[in-house]
Amino acid sequence: MKKELLPQRKIGEFLSIGVEMEEDEIGLYIASSDVSASCAFKFSEWEKFVEGINKANEEFRKR
Repeated sequence: MKKELLPQRKIGEFLSIGVEMEEDEIGLYIASSDVSASCAFKFSEWEKFVEGINKANEEFRKR
């Protein structure tokens, strides 16, 4: 059964994201007006992905 972790939401004029979980995977969806992409993560991969994003965000905030 799918569970929405983050319902599709607009994060820019032409950019949207969404996240859902199903069984043992988490799916990330990114879409713009001309292209879209999705990626499925195992739970352990998701944890590492989020750690990486958080680290990148820390560096971004230092700019």
